[in-house]
Amino acid sequence: MLPIGNEEESLRCAGFCDCRFPNSIDVANTKAHIPDMVKCRCGEDSGNGNEWQWHASNEADAQIHGRDIIFHPTYSQGTAIVRGEQPFHQDKVHFWEMRVITALAGTDVMFGIGTDNVDLQQFKFHFVSALGTNAQSWGYSYNGRIQHCGEQLPFGQKFSQGCLVGVYLDRTRGYLEFYLNRRSLGVAYTCIPQHAKIYPMVCSTAAKSVIRLINSTSQSVTLQLLAFRALAKQPHKVEELRQMPGLISIMKSYWFLAPPVRYSRCSKENELDLGDEAVLSSAKLRLSRKQKYTDDVNIDDDDLYANAHKIALWHSDSGDEEYTTSIHEFCDEYFHYLL
Repeated sequence: MLPIGNEEESLRCAGFCDCRFPNSIDVANTKAHIPDMVKCRCGEDSGNGNEWQWHASNEADAQIHGRDIIFHPTYSQGTAIVRGEQPFHQDKVHFWEMRVITALAGTDVMFGIGTDNVDLQQFKFHFVSALGTNAQSWGYSYNGRIQHCGEQLPFGQKFSQGCLVGVYLDRTRGYLEFYLNRRSLGVAYTCIPQHAKIYPMVCSTAAKSVIRLINSTSQSVTLQLLAFRALAKQPHKVEELRQMPGLISIMKSYWFLAPPVRYSRCSKENELDLGDEAVLSSAKLRLSRKQKYTDDVNIDDDDLYANAHKIALWHSDSGDEEYTTSIHEFCDEYFHYLL
């Protein structure tokens, strides 16, 4: 793989932790089992284990070893798609988290969901962004884009080796949300059909690319879950709840709504914080824009949160002046408001 330029490297999201990961040359030349080259277990003790596994298929150019997927173990001649063993229940919310073990490159590596109508062998000999090519799947690319029905939209930073990619699916409302290093990127889609069979999916065109499932959980939608989801927008309140012995089991069940974060040293050196580090693709942080929204502003929090990545216009308080700002500047203000 060609070396990444300094400019492109600076635009990539830093890894979740500072553990050592093998470089591309070591991966290409190794005769050993690639997942064994990574000892990192950071974040794997956050949840309650894994409630499902990947589905192994003899037809796919991918090997399943427990939680690990090794795409194109010899060489790549197209796109391999892997899905979970079972569809998600319709009356629950689901969250799963994957670690990127190897450096990502090539046409695309995508994370997302798809229905039982997705043909897993359709692009076996074609290099494409497979998830989201039609109405049967929804995908999030390592290039920082989401895709559905063949339409790609920008959705944050590029990412690669060492990052954690999370997927939150609310089957009761049809909401699909993506996380990067345990920071929500906002709701990507609100059109997930409630009565279709939906599976978790990953696809890759990159030879010897490895993805590991580290956490997965499903929870029924109850008043308790809804209450905690609302509290999750206030990290300081969540931290207070974590200190209460009687709530330990509840916090463990709903950990994914306010997942514990471990910053890499690179992130700390760049002074990244909750509002900026993973959700925005801006090369320079606009830390001077700390304006908070006041209580007298009529804003629908849920609606804004669900569509934050699509908003490009912001109206000033004067009412007459309207100016265009970048999506990233707007999100910078909004996510600081959530704090």
